[in-house]
Amino acid sequence: MTKTTSSGEAGKSFRAVHRGAPMSPRKARYVADLIRGKPVGEALDTLRFCTKRAAPMLTKVVLSALANAQLDDSVDHNRLHVVEVRADSGPTAKRFKIRARGQIFPLLSRYCHLSVVLAERESKARRSRGGADRSRRARVDASRKAQETGSKE
Repeated sequence: MTKTTSSGEAGKSFRAVHRGAPMSPRKARYVADLIRGKPVGEALDTLRFCTKRAAPMLTKVVLSALANAQLDDSVDHNRLHVVEVRADSGPTAKRFKIRARGQIFPLLSRYCHLSVVLAERESKARRSRGGADRSRRARVDASRKAQETGSKE
């Protein structure tokens, strides 16, 4: 099941969901944490080389969300990044295994719902806050230069 959502013209987001993935949500969250906040290309590369069972399933969900984004011509596909990745718990299949001396051990087959939300990264002009975005290295260099000029006088 895939859905596309957009909230206003400026902040469009594209969503895809895989419901009932046959794995526990805890194991899927390890892989989801690897791609959260990354650009789509980098996220797909990370998933390609990940050996966890959730990686191919999350790859398909990311590609589905990317296909949803490609339907909109006003979106720059090179600036899309993974905003949100969730692995929520789904239904649990409860079965029982018969053991020695009349005992019964439960077998719990867990399922999860994988959801991915992609959005366009803001432009640098919009994110800029004057001098607040400068790196620490640039601020330290500027401070040292100011100290040197002040001590020479």
